Amino acid sequence: MFEREEPTYSRVRDLCELAVEHQRDNAFFLQAKRREKTIIKNEAEFFRFLSQTQGVDVKSFEDIASLLEPTSSRAQNIEKTGDSKSGFLRVFDNVVLVKKRGQMAKLYQSGDLRELDETRNFLAVENGETFLNVDSIADNFEEEYFVYLAGYANALTRNFLKTKEVTFFVDFDVVGMNIYESFECESKKLHVPRDIEKYFANKKYNNVQLYKKQRASMKNVYSKDVAPIIELIKKYDSVVEQEIIYNINHSIL
Repeated sequence: MFEREEPTYSRVRDLCELAVEHQRDNAFFLQAKRREKTIIKNEAEFFRFLSQTQGVDVKSFEDIASLLEPTSSRAQNIEKTGDSKSGFLRVFDNVVLVKKRGQMAKLYQSGDLRELDETRNFLAVENGETFLNVDSIADNFEEEYFVYLAGYANALTRNFLKTKEVTFFVDFDVVGMNIYESFECESKKLHVPRDIEKYFANKKYNNVQLYKKQRASMKNVYSKDVAPIIELIKKYDSVVEQEIIYNINHSIL
């Protein structure tokens, strides 16, 4: 549909309508309607699909919950999935994902982090899309090393950053500000583009619905670094995700 033309709103709408029609005619287990909760029409087929595509054996939601619980031993992985290496949630809870400018990202286990003892300055990136594409905007930052937070970050990442000087590049929303406030570092600062208010003020870029979901998490008191962003959130009753700024303007500073 978009091979020779720009994906305009009307054409995207047409594509969505085709997708809904295809889903109605071909989906075996899911039914979704606008503003209604998605229902599972055939649970047996649903769990068969999950088992086949994910390489695990699940027959109920209880099985899914069990699989998602972090495992603490190789034996537990084998008991749950038949694979000693399949406890990926636990694995990624014990690594720090770091990328040096111009190089591939690397996973560091606790014992490997000594390689970074002499590196003092890091840019901490909240979201995966931005982290994976950080080289395209790296010239806007002084830091040579980037660390992935994946939200509030795991315990090893937090402990690692306690002795570092960290600039935080997070979403400009309530959760992003709470993430920033939750970290203890040797020193830290919040990266804020100079023209950040224009994104809050523009309905094309801000996210009102996300703000409504997050506003209950807003704290009564914030640090002086965060306070200006909180004021913008309150002023415009909206938030701005970092990917929005990243996508529309690479020269964010």
